[in-house]
Amino acid sequence: MKIHVPVHRISAITICILTAALNMLGSVSGAETDSDTGLVIAPGFETVKLNCTVCHSAKIITQNRMDREGWLETIRWMQETQGLWQFNPETEKEILDYLSANYRPEGIYRRPPLNVQWE
Repeated sequence: MKIHVPVHRISAITICILTAALNMLGSVSGAETDSDTGLVIAPGFETVKLNCTVCHSAKIITQNRMDREGWLETIRWMQETQGLWQFNPETEKEILDYLSANYRPEGIYRRPPLNVQWE
């Protein structure tokens, strides 16, 4: 099946609406979330909120999905290049436990390519 989409029909508003809808899907996991940050309320939530949202929005967390190693690499990058302080081992473990449990990769993120002919 071919889909014909005139280029002039795609607007910035449409793209923004679709992006917002896809971002909302990331938080529709059934888990309770904090109304201020959108972070999942689970063990380690307070530690993450106190340490991570000092420098950046919680959306940086909620829009990403990584395994434990990916989160650790991200923390190390922030420590090496962005001025993030060193955590004590217990705090770092709690942050990594929380992030890898609540913001881990899930399922397939990309759909198969569409067969689109632009006019």
